Amino acid sequence: MRILFVHPNYRSGGAEIAGTWPPAWVAYLTGHLRQAGFDDIHFVDAMTDNLTDADLAQRMEALAPDMVGVTAITPSIYRAEDVLRIARDVVPNAVRVMGGVHATFMYKQVLTEAPWIDVIVRGEGEEICTELMHAIAEGRFPADRHKIKGLAFTDGDTIVATQAASTVKDLSKIKPDWSVLEWSKYIYIPLNTRVAIPNLARGCPFTCSFCSQWKFWRDYRVRDPRDVVDEIEDLVETHGVGFFILADEEPTINKKKFVAFCQELIDRGLPKRVKWGINTRVTDIYRDKDQLKFYRKAGLVHVSLGTEAAAQMKLDTFNKETKVEENKTAIRLLR
Repeated sequence: MRILFVHPNYRSGGAEIAGTWPPAWVAYLTGHLRQAGFDDIHFVDAMTDNLTDADLAQRMEALAPDMVGVTAITPSIYRAEDVLRIARDVVPNAVRVMGGVHATFMYKQVLTEAPWIDVIVRGEGEEICTELMHAIAEGRFPADRHKIKGLAFTDGDTIVATQAASTVKDLSKIKPDWSVLEWSKYIYIPLNTRVAIPNLARGCPFTCSFCSQWKFWRDYRVRDPRDVVDEIEDLVETHGVGFFILADEEPTINKKKFVAFCQELIDRGLPKRVKWGINTRVTDIYRDKDQLKFYRKAGLVHVSLGTEAAAQMKLDTFNKETKVEENKTAIRLLR
C-alpha cells in the first residue's frame, strides 16, 4: 500500500522570517507506520517547496498513492482541504485523510464544507492512523470505519464521530523516522544551520483559555530523556542538524526529567555540536533561577516565554495562573 503525506502550501508571513521549519508531524506518523510494517511512504512538502496546485497534482498523479493524508492548523485549513480536493480529482481511488488540531475540534464544519474528505483522524495521530492504514490495506475501509476509535466521517447525510481513542500511553513506542524529510531544505536563519523540532513531552497540565493544546493532547506525559537524546544525536550525526526547538508547550514542567535531559546532552558532548530552544512558562524560569547557567551549559540558547499579556486582568481572564511581576522577573533572569 502506497501512503502519501502532504504538508499544505500555507504561509503565515511570520514564522518564515526565522527560517524553514521541518514538518515534524510526518516524521512521527511515518516512524510509527514503519514499525507496523508500512514501508511505501512518501512525503511532499508543498509549503517549503512552494508548490502550485498544478505542481502538486502532477506529483500526486505520478505517485498514484492508495492514501493521501494531510494535516491542518486553523490558518492552513483551506489549503489543506485543497490538497484533498486535488487528490479527489487526480487520484480518485485514494482514501483522503485529514488530521491535526483544527480538524480534531472542527470536524463537523470541515466535513460539511469539504465533503470530498473521506475521514478525519481526531487527536494524537500515531496509533489511530496506524489502525486506519491497516483497515485500508486490508480492504476493511470504509466498512469497518465505525469500529475504529478517534475518527470522524460522513455516513450518508450524517456526520459520525466514533469514540475518542486513548492517548499514546507508552511513549517508548514513539520513534520518528526523520529520514522522510529532505534536510537541506530546513534552515534556521539566525544560526545558518539545519533545524529540527523533536518532542520531549506531550500535553500540558495548565488550562489557558486561549490554548487548544491541553485539550488536544489531553494528558501530560514525558518521554524518557535518554530516548529523546538518542533521537537528537541521530539528527545531529545523520542529518546535520545544528539547532532544535523542543515542540513541547512547556518542557520544563517536570523539572527532574528536564534536568536529566540536559545532563544527558552534556554527558554525550552534544552542546558543542548543537544548540537548542524551548517555549516555557515564566514561573518555571523563576523556579529554576539557580539552574539557568546549567541549562545554558547544556546548549540552551533560545527561550520563548508565554507572557501573553501586560495587564493582570487579561492574564486572569486567560486563566494563565501567572502575575505580571513574574513575567518581568523571568525576563530579567534570562537577560
